[in-house]
Amino acid sequence: MAAVLGILLRQAFTRYMPIELLGLEGLFSNLLTILSLAELGVSTVISYGLYREFANGNEQEINMLMSVYRYIYLVIGTFVFLVGVVLFFFLPWIVQDDSISWYYVEFVYVIQIGTVLSSYFLAYRRTLFTANQKDFVCSRADIACTLSSNLVKFLAVIVWQDYFLYAATGLTFNIIANVYLHRKAGKMYPFLHSVKVTVADMRARKFFTDVGNFLVHKLSYIIYFGTDAIVVSTVLGLRMAGLLSNYILIYTGVNSIMYKILQGIIPSVGNLIYAEDKEKSYKVYRMLDMMYLFWGAYIACIYAVVLQPFMRTFFGGDFLLPEAYAIALAVNTLLGIQFENAYNFRSTHGTFDNDRSYMVASAAVNLFLSIGLVYVYGIVGIMIGTIAGLLCIVYGRVQFVFRIIFKRSMKSYLWSHLRWSLLVAVEILLIYIMVDYLALPDTYLYLVVKCLLIAVLMGAMQILFFHRTQEFKDICSYMKTVKGIVYEKLHKEKV
Repeated sequence: MAAVLGILLRQAFTRYMPIELLGLEGLFSNLLTILSLAELGVSTVISYGLYREFANGNEQEINMLMSVYRYIYLVIGTFVFLVGVVLFFFLPWIVQDDSISWYYVEFVYVIQIGTVLSSYFLAYRRTLFTANQKDFVCSRADIACTLSSNLVKFLAVIVWQDYFLYAATGLTFNIIANVYLHRKAGKMYPFLHSVKVTVADMRARKFFTDVGNFLVHKLSYIIYFGTDAIVVSTVLGLRMAGLLSNYILIYTGVNSIMYKILQGIIPSVGNLIYAEDKEKSYKVYRMLDMMYLFWGAYIACIYAVVLQPFMRTFFGGDFLLPEAYAIALAVNTLLGIQFENAYNFRSTHGTFDNDRSYMVASAAVNLFLSIGLVYVYGIVGIMIGTIAGLLCIVYGRVQFVFRIIFKRSMKSYLWSHLRWSLLVAVEILLIYIMVDYLALPDTYLYLVVKCLLIAVLMGAMQILFFHRTQEFKDICSYMKTVKGIVYEKLHKEKV
């Protein structure tokens, strides 16, 4: 619901507000993402410790970890505030596009800084809910505040056409959600209190070692994910960055829905990894791999076939990026989702030094290729750099899973994924040709029809291409088991 409302809000924004404002938001968002390097990965390191201590019921250690968290975030928040103030005076050098009033530039920057600071000073207690498997508390608060915020934003955009109210509303409800969760944590965990923390305490828990190792990961992530919008706005202008933000909105919305659906897999993966039967673990891993492949193939096909007609219908023809960008986004999606399972298995380990070199390579490859190719291929060149960087991330994750967890060769695994990817590419090409031949009009009804048609055609092709593989047979067996469990439960409820 929140994702759909967010997309409708974006449609209203593009009709009543300058598209350059979206590009400006994206520019500062990515700039502050780079500034968030000051966080050093503390939240991730603390989270791994909290998972363990909640499992052991060690309230004293939880207090110790949260006190470390609070103190470091106070220092980091102060540092980010000071750097933010300094950067404010350098905005004329950062934003050289004169297509928008300077008042907007300064206001958007202040709002973005305020949003970042609210997370450092108020949101650190969210980690408690996640570590204690009560993330639904955060989800409920976030959904309520997001819906309320979007409703007010609708009025700001459509009725008053006031961007200042629109931006201030987002920050206000962000603070409300963080304050509520801060107080809620105090009530749900009454044992929480500040304790004195020394450098010796941190060293005893290998805090500095873990942070140092993870810092390489975090820096690489920031460069990989945070530089595209900066390159686009700097080289191609704020309007192009605004157009890109519409595509990113759809992309992140689909990903967030996918992660919500599949977020229960990771705890199960954690239990599976530490089980003694490694052959069974590996068999389940391959089955999940194929399930992710099928899901990634469907989403990639939607992007290749339906994304451009959707953007044209929803936002208008003036808001389209090149067709080649949609194809490149589909390739990136297929590659990312089909190896998401490797990320799930890798993320259950808190060891950060084994695959950090691959993260560094991904950041460097993405940055240099994006900057080099944007002058030749425009925004498509930036996506090519993103795909190349993702290949480094994927290889790093896979080698970690096979070398550290399964302790076996990954050669046959990579060859099988190459074959699978080629077959899926053939499926998408055939479906693209079939749907294009039908020449269905660009209406909302026919967009839904296209999505359903893609699901049917892809399902039939996947049965045809993959039915003989062991992984496909395992999926069928698993689905029969699930069906039997559901039927049994429904039967008992009726009785």
